[in-house]
Amino acid sequence: VLKEKQTQNGVYKSWEPHERLPVCSHRTLLTRFMDITTPPTRQLLTYLASCCSDKADEERLLMLANESSVYEDWRYWKLPHLLEVLEEFPSCRPPAAVFVAQLNALQPRFYSISSSPRKYSKEIHLTVAIVTYRAEDGEGAEHYGVCSNYLANLQPDDKIFLFVRSAPSFHMSKDPTRPVILIGPGTGIAPFRSFWQEWDHIKSEMVDCKIPKVWLFFGCRTKNVDLYRDEKEEMLQKGVLDRVFLALSREENIPKTYVQDLALKEADSISELILQEKAHIYVCGDVTMAEHVYQTLRKILATHENR
Repeated sequence: VLKEKQTQNGVYKSWEPHERLPVCSHRTLLTRFMDITTPPTRQLLTYLASCCSDKADEERLLMLANESSVYEDWRYWKLPHLLEVLEEFPSCRPPAAVFVAQLNALQPRFYSISSSPRKYSKEIHLTVAIVTYRAEDGEGAEHYGVCSNYLANLQPDDKIFLFVRSAPSFHMSKDPTRPVILIGPGTGIAPFRSFWQEWDHIKSEMVDCKIPKVWLFFGCRTKNVDLYRDEKEEMLQKGVLDRVFLALSREENIPKTYVQDLALKEADSISELILQEKAHIYVCGDVTMAEHVYQTLRKILATHENR
């Protein structure tokens, strides 16, 4: 990185190591370190316009960069990554070194660990949905989630670059007398798998320690994507999980059901767990689902508190 410092003798320039990026080829930078899949910003489009040899390409890029509504329509319709932008504007030929300097660093993707360190002391398990999607109302080019497809394409013994981040506000309860309600559709089940593995270890290896009453609400589209079905059944048989509920939203011949719908059906029992037994509630998954669950729980509590 070229840095400039203002001194009494003028501007002092020096090349210094980047705090995050190693010295490497452009190919490695674009493959591993720079974000080339997020739709380019208007600022980047302005720079790309200056690299066009065709006037029509330049004018079109400048219109996208300068007119907010045009840019937003283009961005949300095409969701273009950088290669698609360069293909759409073929006369745009930015110098590689300058072009890379305009890009943002690739941001880390965070996943919940779905294994207990007591059970797998030398392993970390992840529960990952492989992301693929098409822009332009499903008619455009296929796009791929960066990290999920990177993980899916790894081979045995490949090295993986990761770090572990703590989540101090999301951890298992230390009070076994208070019930636990786990709500996690889809890959939101990930941290709860680590929970039940931990409770399974405590129950089988630490006989003097108790585990809480545990209810699990899980949701998926169809029965064939009921994640960890066998493990959940095993935990039920062992008494690690007390009840397991399954919501199916796309199963044929079954009414569309979400986790909040199942919670509402169990309103009397859930209100007792919360109001009488002081249960802990854990929710993991997308924000929309979490808001629906939150409003459902509020409705359950408001109804039963007013009786």
